[in-house]
Amino acid sequence: MLTAWAAYFKMFPDFQIEADTFISSGGTVAIFGHATGTFSGVRGPVPEARITMPAAWRATVSEEKIEVWQVYADWSEGVKIIERETRNG
Repeated sequence: MLTAWAAYFKMFPDFQIEADTFISSGGTVAIFGHATGTFSGVRGPVPEARITMPAAWRATVSEEKIEVWQVYADWSEGVKIIERETRNG
């Protein structure tokens, strides 16, 4: 898991999450906001490769530990940027 996150942060060195809304019920927590980051493709992290997407996160918690962590985001614009920045130099 750490290797995967290290690779992700290499791809998006300025990755950030901004959480706007938190909802909790029983052992479930939902977070709503957006994620941003600049894809570091063949040209490096250039402004045209900045991705901003609405996102939601859901966690199931038991005995003060996260059992399930889910991310919901629309990556369609991000995929286009990654494909463009990987293809063009």
